[in-house]
Amino acid sequence: MPSPEILPLRLTRPRRSAPTERPRPLPPGLLPDLLARGRLLLCLDYDGTLSEITPKIAEALPLKRARAAIESLAATPARILVAVISGRDVATVRKLLGLARGIMFAGIHGLELVGADGVARMAQGVEESLGDLRTLRDFLAREVPGGRGFVVEDKRLALALHYRCAAPAEARPMLTRIEEFVARETPRLKLLKGKMVYEMLPRAAAGKGGAVKWFIEQMGEPRPQVAYFGDDTTDEDAFFALRCNKTAATVLVGPERPSFARYRVDAPSAVADILAELAAVLSSCGGERKG
Repeated sequence: MPSPEILPLRLTRPRRSAPTERPRPLPPGLLPDLLARGRLLLCLDYDGTLSEITPKIAEALPLKRARAAIESLAATPARILVAVISGRDVATVRKLLGLARGIMFAGIHGLELVGADGVARMAQGVEESLGDLRTLRDFLAREVPGGRGFVVEDKRLALALHYRCAAPAEARPMLTRIEEFVARETPRLKLLKGKMVYEMLPRAAAGKGGAVKWFIEQMGEPRPQVAYFGDDTTDEDAFFALRCNKTAATVLVGPERPSFARYRVDAPSAVADILAELAAVLSSCGGERKG
């Protein structure tokens, strides 16, 4: 891939309190109904949405039914555009998904963006954070014990500590030490608390909400209908960003909990079924294929 274009993506996000309402079940046929109103922007988180959560993060493959549906949907850009929005880097998501043609991507919580034109873009301000990333990388190499259930994921422009397989008695003090170190030693980084993962990344990252807004802008006028599926606490950023869009279908994937999402489905298998249904609707309507 050619060197990414540097894009000014410093998006200000409003402060928010924790969500208090619980999403209701996703109504049957809601996505086909959105599609009937106009062009659809379909945003999909990866881990826990298109793939099951797995302790081996490098082996999180998409559900076959979901992958097949995405491939079909991506072939009808006149009706629908698919965007995969992940905390992983774009190269890793593309490799795991096994698809790239016709799909937009946001990686590392908005630090990397690839639009429908296929051009890679990087958020402005990343360079000034590289020194702090080196400092944190050295700290994690020294302090995180091997063979104890911790996994350090180096995304080059961000670092993540997965602790799903660590003993809680060991994880708690380690997480506290990381919080204190980031606050004290790496002021150009911010810390995101995800599902059994701490992610440390440049403050330039616009978040998943910023990525969704950028994709909407890329689609131009008329504004598209929007659907967003995600399972993690980091997806709340996108759910919150879409709260003023009264027709947007924001969908929490997984067990019931308070969320800014309007709707909920139980698991990635339900997402796969919904995508397959949407692909079937497009096929039956003779959706325009391109490429």
